[in-house]
Amino acid sequence: MDDNRGNSQSGQNRFSESLRNSRDNDYVQELPGGSRRVLDFTTPPQSSFDSEEMKGSLQRILAENIGEYVVVEFLIGTAMIMRKQGILYFVGTSYITLYDDQERNFIVCDIFSIKFVYFYFPGDRPRQRNFNVLPSSNGTNSNGMGNARR
Repeated sequence: MDDNRGNSQSGQNRFSESLRNSRDNDYVQELPGGSRRVLDFTTPPQSSFDSEEMKGSLQRILAENIGEYVVVEFLIGTAMIMRKQGILYFVGTSYITLYDDQERNFIVCDIFSIKFVYFYFPGDRPRQRNFNVLPSSNGTNSNGMGNARR
């Protein structure tokens, strides 16, 4: 296990390294005051969630793993589960941000709807499909592409 995993700064470095290893290599920009900008998407400085009250919280677990590839399951309503996947980019008090390196976009998600988070080993990705691209009723993805692998 990475000894620096609990340090949110090392998580930011892992994210930057993950992004550099993807096809978006030169888009990470560190801003004054701890903010970051990637592909014109800006977030506030990352909270560390190091207080006694946050020990063992979902926010703290996620903040300690920024830069890791995850699949997150959300409960929508009372019976529907929706999955989103990507590199864990930011953890706020009430939301998380994922970076979808396949579609090259950011997804801001409600932290209070999260039910399960799957963490992948470095370099591993889900084998089935990109959960962020929803199939339409005619069998093509919402981006107009068929279900074939790209």
